[in-house]
Amino acid sequence: MVSITIFRSAAVVLGFVALTASAQSPAPSSTNSGRVRYSEPKFRMGLHLLPSVAWMDVRDAHSSSEGAVVRFGFGFTADIMFADNYAVGTGLNVFRNGGKVAYFDRVTGDPEDAANDSTMFQVRRARTLTQHWVEVPISFKFRTRQIGHITYWGQFGLGLGLNLRSTAHDEVDYLYRQMVPGTAEEPWSVESSIGVVSYSDVPVEDEVALMRAAMIVGLGIEYNLSGKTALLLGATFNNGLFNVASNKNFGPNLTEEHLETALDGSLDPAGLEGYDVKMVDNAILFSVGLLF
Repeated sequence: MVSITIFRSAAVVLGFVALTASAQSPAPSSTNSGRVRYSEPKFRMGLHLLPSVAWMDVRDAHSSSEGAVVRFGFGFTADIMFADNYAVGTGLNVFRNGGKVAYFDRVTGDPEDAANDSTMFQVRRARTLTQHWVEVPISFKFRTRQIGHITYWGQFGLGLGLNLRSTAHDEVDYLYRQMVPGTAEEPWSVESSIGVVSYSDVPVEDEVALMRAAMIVGLGIEYNLSGKTALLLGATFNNGLFNVASNKNFGPNLTEEHLETALDGSLDPAGLEGYDVKMVDNAILFSVGLLF
């Protein structure tokens, strides 16, 4: 009888100790679904591809935007966590943007013998512009906790870019030619018979800005694959803030100026004036990559 009482007392004490230890031990981190998972890292890095849809937003009264282009790029991303759901996002993006624009200007020389011909032409230039940028983004990134396998995020910030190279594909419509080379009296009254001439891979670094600043707004998800590795999917609106057209090579003599059109939209030989092109470049960048 005494042994049975001692055994029962010992069992009660052991059970109490076990319950106390269980109450004092920390609970494993878990997601909303209750699955045990690793602790959140303080620093994450990844690589991604950047397919994009880009266009030019024309800000002057005489140029026109003619459509968007599809371009590609790649990048490196880094997230520095400073709280459970907040991070500073940065990295390095190498991408291309651009767009289609059209305007009127003057060119010198017949395209078949431009080096030896001094005839001036009024032309309509339809340009498909491609700009190559390397950009450093800095943004605030807001993340949810992992829901199932997915973490949702949004970001807002700025990007500073350097122009590596700019090229253009031009469709130049030779509309009018000078009656007599070197004269200034009604020089545009004769229609040109040349028509439309294409120029490919034209270097235009001198006609675009060297640097750009952009506002960045994005949304996306991280899909947990295994451990700390996740698939990154997102879309970012990269909105240029300043004029990316450089007009430094166009002079006041109107021989190289972009030309204003008349009120009816036609070219008026008697009242042509030059103007500066103003446009900003915009793009939607789609991110597809891996975070580690």
